[in-house]
Order: sequence, then C-alpha cells, then structure tokens
Amino acid sequence: MRKLPALLFLLLGAGLFFPACEVENCPPNALSYAHFTLVDQYGREVALADPVSVYGQIQMDVTVHDTLPDGSIQERVVHDSLISDTLINSESNASSFKLPLSYNSQTRFVIAYQGRRPDTVILEHRNIPYFINLDCGTMMFHEVEHVTYTHHQLDSLTITNPNIDNNEKENFRIYFTAADSE
Repeated sequence: MRKLPALLFLLLGAGLFFPACEVENCPPNALSYAHFTLVDQYGREVALADPVSVYGQIQMDVTVHDTLPDGSIQERVVHDSLISDTLINSESNASSFKLPLSYNSQTRFVIAYQGRRPDTVILEHRNIPYFINLDCGTMMFHEVEHVTYTHHQLDSLTITNPNIDNNEKENFRIYFTAADSE
C-alpha cells in the first residue's frame, strides 16, 4: 500500500510526456486566392504609377423592403442585382495582387485606375471543395476554365496556372503596353 502513491505519481509524470493521440495539422493558410502579376509587353514585372482599386462584383436576386406613403412596408425581389465590394482600395505602386474567388461559377473583378477607364475581368471557374479533416474543416479550391476581359488599359491577360489553391503561386499575368524606353 505504501508504494501505491509513488506508483501513481510515477505514472502521472510519465503520462505528461506523451502527446495526445491526434495532433492538429491545419494549414496556416486555409484560404485560396487568385494571384495576379502585372507585367509589361516584355514580361517584366511593372508597378502601376497611379493608385489602383479592385472591386468584386456578383449578380444575385436581392430582397428590397420599400416603405410606402401610407407607412406600410412592401417586400419585393429585384432580379439580377449587381452587388459590389471593394477588395483593394487605392493601392499605389501595385505590381501584383491576390483576390478571392466567388463560390459561384463566375467571378467578376473591376480594376479601376485613377482618371482612366476601368477594366473588367470575368473568370469562369469550377469550384472544388477540399476536405482537410474534422478539426480543420474544408477549403475551396478553384479551376479556371475561361477568362474574358476588356481592353481599356490592359493589353492582354494570360492564365499561367489554372488551379487556384492555398499555395502561394502566380495564376494570371496582366499585360500592359508600356512606351518603349530603349
């Protein structure tokens, strides 16, 4: 009986050195972003001199509550409303940016330049849910299938990697035509 407390103390001390059965190995970056690099016509990375803003836009049906002159409230649905959200606000010397994609099959970005016409980039993509484990949950990866864009300021856009996941790598190159400096 005298050895029982010493034995329990020894077992308790040994138990503190063993980790639990499951160790969380959640990735530090569980979000996937599309990486855009801004380049000139020769493929060299450029920084835009003027501030640039990027807006994300989606089309969806919106429920609106109108107050009528008699004080009653009328509910109506506005179909295909354009919803905008600022993703980057007046960033100076931008040479690249990371943007989230929508869980819809289409994502629209408006790149607004100071004092010039904005460009619109529309990405059509397939969403790929990725289950990590019960503790970490899921992530959403995307596979870009098609891109359309306007040509107001940008010359062209190429897909360098159509698979958008949580790895930090370039997915798109936006080409601008710059004056020849040579």
